[in-house]
Amino acid sequence: MQTRTSLFSTLAVGMAVGWLLSHMTVSPVAHSQDAKPAAKPAPMDELAALKASAAAFETAFNAGDAKAIAAQFLERAEAVDEDGNVLAGREEIEARFANLFQEYPKARIAVELSSLRQLGPNVAVEEGFSTTTLDPAEPGSRSPYTLVHVRQNDKWLIASVRDFPADAPAVTAHDQLQSLAWLVGHWVDESPEGRVETTCQWSDDGNYLLQDYVVKSPRGEMRGTQRIGWDGMRQTIRSWAFDHNGSFTEGVWTPTDRGWILKIDGVTPEGQGASATRVVTMLNSDAFQIDSSNVIVGHELLPESTVRVVRQPPQPGS
Repeated sequence: MQTRTSLFSTLAVGMAVGWLLSHMTVSPVAHSQDAKPAAKPAPMDELAALKASAAAFETAFNAGDAKAIAAQFLERAEAVDEDGNVLAGREEIEARFANLFQEYPKARIAVELSSLRQLGPNVAVEEGFSTTTLDPAEPGSRSPYTLVHVRQNDKWLIASVRDFPADAPAVTAHDQLQSLAWLVGHWVDESPEGRVETTCQWSDDGNYLLQDYVVKSPRGEMRGTQRIGWDGMRQTIRSWAFDHNGSFTEGVWTPTDRGWILKIDGVTPEGQGASATRVVTMLNSDAFQIDSSNVIVGHELLPESTVRVVRQPPQPGS
């Protein structure tokens, strides 16, 4: 693996990283970012299986069948109600529903599926609203929920589910970006091939992270900007970067235990397509590492690369 300055896309990600296909004859330094949806739409057969799981829960609930409900959960699943009470494991979940049906034998539920996306071969996230009526003579209670499905032995089971209060405040785009708030500030990546400086700040409305970057190399200087925001339709963070020479990229961010995976797609000023996968690993609050792989420009596969980015301390007196 080698560290190098590239000529296409520096994952400015508010993080600075000036590596852009340097050995290509694209103009001075071209920088950009991001790309494809990390959470690809599930194939139709998978969607059907996941929707069937949601429908099965509703059917079992309305039949008062606590055992059938519990069978849809993993052995060590977790369920959190709107008051924050936690049920740990299939047995506790079954007992809770059995008690509910004993106390309210006419209880019914209606599930409204609003979002269903597959994050990987064996993981999917479901979001929606459930309306529970404990007695036909009383009004029902409608509340939002989030549920995680996990495939086990070719069967989709519930790993966790959480209900939220009906009057819970709406989650804003600013809230969704808090996991990247650490990017605010000044960052530097420097190597024999060049230097990348990135400055990140919140937009005036607080709904975007804005980055300005400068890539300096023996070829000259390249400037660009990137905007990071929350995509409510895809339920994921996305970013869009534009270089002063006309190249641009867009990317999708998927969180990991120690950072992010970015899928990036873009176009060079000459009209060549470009794509890359970048793994961002947090080292500490003032440093992170970016590993770049599957970098393709036109029909050429470029070498993998690694770069370390550090926070630039403030100037004396500032």
